[in-house]
Amino acid sequence: MSALIYEYPLNEKCRNYLRLSDLLQQIKQCRSLSASGQTIALFKALLDIIELLERCDLRTDLAKDLSIEKEKLAAWAEVPGIDAAALNELEEQLSELSQQLPRAPRFGQLLREDKLLSAVRSRFSIPGGLCAFDVPQFHYWLHQATEQQQADIDGWLAQVQPLQQGLELLLTLWRDVGQFQPFTAHNGFFQDDAANTHIIRVRVPAEQAIYPVVSGNKYRYTIRFMPVDNHDIGNVDFELANIK
Repeated sequence: MSALIYEYPLNEKCRNYLRLSDLLQQIKQCRSLSASGQTIALFKALLDIIELLERCDLRTDLAKDLSIEKEKLAAWAEVPGIDAAALNELEEQLSELSQQLPRAPRFGQLLREDKLLSAVRSRFSIPGGLCAFDVPQFHYWLHQATEQQQADIDGWLAQVQPLQQGLELLLTLWRDVGQFQPFTAHNGFFQDDAANTHIIRVRVPAEQAIYPVVSGNKYRYTIRFMPVDNHDIGNVDFELANIK
């Protein structure tokens, strides 16, 4: 049976983590520019990343969280049968990224200074604002060779590569450790203590025409399952993983 996983951050730091991760995934999916609409989607994701990085500097939080994960690896080294080589490689990755991030220039600065991205950004919020007469630089770029376009995209993404690597590694570790446990939401409602939880992950069967609405903070959270249509909600069996 297929299932859908919903992730909900319980603090502002993790909200920014998941938003940035989602934007980077959007770029990954459309960076080939092989289908109609991918170019606009790619530029929209790039501009959203610029705006997100203007509002918050994720370097310190991410470096600190990576250092915490590195410290946790010491306990795994005592587990019988653990792959010591893989553990050492992971420890080296965490150590390198946690030291590299604080020393890196503020992410997004060079993206903000890029002339093409600046021109597109100034017109993106205007309906139809990317017409050739509005942004001739963009029209010119759209007709460049694929190799040149990909080189430009590589250059833009290289500016956030350490941030992307650190974020992907952290979220992978968090998700791998957070084990799903079965629960029941009586009449579609469930609540629990947050207990230093960063993110909760809710897994429900895809066949059920419901979705979870979560509200909460670092102390407590509630989950209310809502119907896609107007049918009544009874008891809902679901799975929950807490990422701490």
